[in-house]
Amino acid sequence: MALPSLPSMLNPDQREPALRYLWDDTRASEDFKTDASGVVERAHAMTLRARIALGVAIYEWLVWRFSGVSTDPMPAQIAEAAWCACVDRRYMDYLELDRDEWLGPIRGPLWCATTWLLPMVFFSDEEPEEWQSGLDYLVRLARHVLPHLAPFEVWLDTVMSRLETCFEAMPEDPFDDLFSERQEQRRGPLVPREVMDTSLRYQPEQAEMLIERMLAEVGASGNPFFNG
Repeated sequence: MALPSLPSMLNPDQREPALRYLWDDTRASEDFKTDASGVVERAHAMTLRARIALGVAIYEWLVWRFSGVSTDPMPAQIAEAAWCACVDRRYMDYLELDRDEWLGPIRGPLWCATTWLLPMVFFSDEEPEEWQSGLDYLVRLARHVLPHLAPFEVWLDTVMSRLETCFEAMPEDPFDDLFSERQEQRRGPLVPREVMDTSLRYQPEQAEMLIERMLAEVGASGNPFFNG
């Protein structure tokens, strides 16, 4: 992955090879034991772009969790491109992974994570259920497969508080942009990936520089999912 891993995710225990969770590809989320409705409810307080960025960051937790037992670069490349699509969806084309190629207790969760993330990134403007179901699913999936939940839960609560403060949702005018010509702008201010690093003090005036640096790094990496 060209982008450095977020320090929040660098706990090597999250990459342990032991798989201590139930996984059956025919059951999808039926074995999940937690409820993420509180996360979805809190997310209403932040901009749409912040909600989507949160989904990408949770996806990164899942990529990091399996990076010690999977050599396939595709999930990390999708994470990179999805961050760029959070800036502007033209940086990435929507895709669907072949289910038959993503089965088992490692590739199955990665398929599910990607399948719930990308509609959230691309279609939430007209279909709010996409960001809601995306966040709900990704949180419950992370809680199901991560070997140690405490670091994730602390990060999730901390980063959501940051997003609620820095990217507060504004009331929408139902007559604004009737023909959906300014969807990207209506998503809210840009959200640099560094916002998700809770070890850093986020400074809004650095947003443009951070995003330009990310786009340059992903563009130079040869990521096949990035439209530079």
